[in-house]
Amino acid sequence: MQSDDVQPEDGVLRRKAARSEVIAGLARTVQHDINNLLTVIFANLEMLKRTAADGAPQRQLGRVEEAARRFEGTSRSILALIRRPAGERAAVRLSDALAAIQPLLLMILSGPGALSVTLADCDPPVLLERSALEEALLMLAAQVAETQPRGPALSLAVAAEAGAGRLTLVLPAGLAPPAREALAAVFRAAGGEAATEGEALVLSLEPHIPG
Repeated sequence: MQSDDVQPEDGVLRRKAARSEVIAGLARTVQHDINNLLTVIFANLEMLKRTAADGAPQRQLGRVEEAARRFEGTSRSILALIRRPAGERAAVRLSDALAAIQPLLLMILSGPGALSVTLADCDPPVLLERSALEEALLMLAAQVAETQPRGPALSLAVAAEAGAGRLTLVLPAGLAPPAREALAAVFRAAGGEAATEGEALVLSLEPHIPG
């Protein structure tokens, strides 16, 4: 018999939390295994490249290495996303967050020139919920890919202006608002600002000063 103070929804939430914890723990093991396998692949590729003839053999090995590098980046991004705790705020540079998720954005927006990313060299750390930022960016990329598969590129740029962390998104014209609003909500929840400048959505946060 079910206790009066434990609703069915509570049980579902607990199961979801337990499942997330198990998957996050598994992600660490999977990443370790992938790292070991890629170490073997890259080591053998390097040996083959030293002895392979010029021309087609070297080009073929180069394509294999490029594919392995892309797989490495994509797998790292997916597993880091899985392991990231939801609802937790942490200090992070916007450039670091964007660079980490870029392989997944490229996977979604796979067409030539479909994604443009510009990172800053020295943008300050800001305090925000990184998992929410990642989810909003992935939702935005999926929306662009679904509604405008051959349309204009999605442009993302990080800059440090007036001492703030600043993320500028140039969105395709006519894009529906849900993803834009989700990104704006992430920054506003962290005490930041969101403003529209033409086709661009400009998001900014004051630097995080540990105290």
